[in-house]
Amino acid sequence: MQPRSYTVDHTAARQANANNYIDQSGKYIGEFTLAEAVTSRQATEGIEFSFKSQDGQQANYLTLWTYNSNGDALYGYKVLSAILTLMGIKEIVPQKGTIKDANGNPRQVIAFPALHGKPIGLVLQKVLYTKNDGKDGYKFNIFAPFQAGTELMAKELLDGTQQPKALASMIASLKDKDERTSGANGGYSSGASGTPDDPFGDDFGSGF
Repeated sequence: MQPRSYTVDHTAARQANANNYIDQSGKYIGEFTLAEAVTSRQATEGIEFSFKSQDGQQANYLTLWTYNSNGDALYGYKVLSAILTLMGIKEIVPQKGTIKDANGNPRQVIAFPALHGKPIGLVLQKVLYTKNDGKDGYKFNIFAPFQAGTELMAKELLDGTQQPKALASMIASLKDKDERTSGANGGYSSGASGTPDDPFGDDFGSGF
């Protein structure tokens, strides 16, 4: 077999040392690869998202808690409503389906496929916390969504605003949130996944 010739690929070069997972607070444009219905130990309802950016970076376990056990709407419901507004979706209906987990094994889920694969912008906030073994860990909150094409936020879109302003201001003041046992609580407090419990694969093969 004749050895092949190679031509420089700058896109591949950029990805050579790239981190496959989002690890910094900031704004990202991409799509949800999974929006799964979840329930906490306290019977709080929510949706757990897996997100992939245009650059191929991923963030998982992005949870919006929407209703508590008494049926009262939580802050995450407002964030979800903003996402639906920005995507132009009037209603989402849960459906049973099969996905592949991180090890490629099939897993049954109840998800909202209407949210899958559509462009969306997210402001993600890094949250530092202490793991059960005492070591430091981090996760992400959906701090706020915005329209991928225009960078308008939901209120701006509903108000008929033409030029986005809120996003730039938000990013300028965005900080990590420190919830570590021995850390000083700082940064922003996001209600997007700040209720009861906060709770990965590379590519979810959807059965929807």
